[in-house]
Amino acid sequence: MSAGRPGTGGPGTGGPVRAVTGGTVVLPDREVRADVLISGGRIAALAAPGQAAGTGTGTGRTVDAAGCYVLPGGVDPHCHLMPDIPRATAAAARGGTTTVLSFTSPEDGEGDLAAMLRSRSEVEAARPATDTGLHAMIYSPDQTPVTDLPAIRAAGAAAIKIFMAYPELGIMCTVRRLHELMAGARQAGLMTSVHCENGPLIESLTEEAVRAGRRGAGVFAATRPPDVEEESASAALTAAALAGAPSYLVHLSTAGALDQIRLARARPGRRPPVFAEVCPHHLLFSESRYAGQDAGRFLVCPPLRPAADVAALWAGLADGTVDAVGSDHCQHRSQVQDDIVPAGQTYRYGLAGIGARLPLLLAEGRARGLSMTRLADLAAAGPARAFGHYPRKGAVRPGSDADLTVWDPAGQTVLGADGFGDGTGDSVYAGRTVRGRITTVLLGGRVIADGGELAGGPAGRYIPAGDPPR
Repeated sequence: MSAGRPGTGGPGTGGPVRAVTGGTVVLPDREVRADVLISGGRIAALAAPGQAAGTGTGTGRTVDAAGCYVLPGGVDPHCHLMPDIPRATAAAARGGTTTVLSFTSPEDGEGDLAAMLRSRSEVEAARPATDTGLHAMIYSPDQTPVTDLPAIRAAGAAAIKIFMAYPELGIMCTVRRLHELMAGARQAGLMTSVHCENGPLIESLTEEAVRAGRRGAGVFAATRPPDVEEESASAALTAAALAGAPSYLVHLSTAGALDQIRLARARPGRRPPVFAEVCPHHLLFSESRYAGQDAGRFLVCPPLRPAADVAALWAGLADGTVDAVGSDHCQHRSQVQDDIVPAGQTYRYGLAGIGARLPLLLAEGRARGLSMTRLADLAAAGPARAFGHYPRKGAVRPGSDADLTVWDPAGQTVLGADGFGDGTGDSVYAGRTVRGRITTVLLGGRVIADGGELAGGPAGRYIPAGDPPR
């Protein structure tokens, strides 16, 4: 095996690459055998196999991708990585993701604009392993002036995120205020991402459970049933249509929520774009996990759903209803504050998965008959389009950043307990064996991971968003 062969790992495997040769390149509409030529950190051209040697394009070594697919580097649109940017982005790189979009995390008493500016500075200072962009959390929906939204956009945010749940945290937004913020976001050139769960209904169901003496991890999930997500999704999409604002509904988990997406897109007349996201944990686990002794490990909002909803999500990936798969990676789990927690116990919710997202999606999607072009769209192009980074990100085409992931379909990956080294503790995916292996990962034409190990040192930067779809 030559030094340039993917998967060799070890010292000296980082650095610039002039070509990725011999692989099957995944384009938006087809797969093609081609060499990818790289110059100045961008894709210079696609050449017929074997033509790279005489081109003289670029400098650096050649990566041999024979027998492998060459995909656009993964774009993870939904991460909460501010507590430890270096380790989270390093895990992303090991898992084939080259661009991550993280939410800000406003501190107590800190305004949402101030949190955006602080987070941008923290990303710039952190030396991330991947390119990293930001979405601005709206933790103070009633206090954040609409007039702050242009400044949030000027700081490089791709989107604002609004919560229709969590009244106990003081961050829940009413539908009236959601409509006002969506209208302001549209004028500022921001996407509006929405967490769709009906907070008052969850409060009511939780109070009923407490009165009945019901407590435990399973009750946390039971008080957030599919109905509260589906009602909230309908309200959010109605507000977006009336505001003429593009919207992105995060971590949808039910068949009914996807039906709301379909209904919104089918309404007559010109409508603003609607994007739907799902997450690996909702694709791979069902609510049966809450019957086990380790139920607390799987707490997440929205919770895991019945098997019928899991099947519906996969159908949504196949038929185009779903635009993106995001990890919803939580570098720090949040504490459950409800009275359903048994005395003397502590529950936390939120799952890590920034490194596992792409290997899981490729393996499980292929097993269910999804094409490589469709999987690349869900993992990279779709997220990049939604948040204004396409075609610089998410595409293998001349002029795009040379962010590439080489994936060997004949390989095998055993997911470790360390979550690709993200530092969050025992992974819910630990021990899972998946078909395929990510061998080499390039960011801007430089190898950042090889054979599952980091290579070449931190190469990422803060990336402000482009214009979202209209």
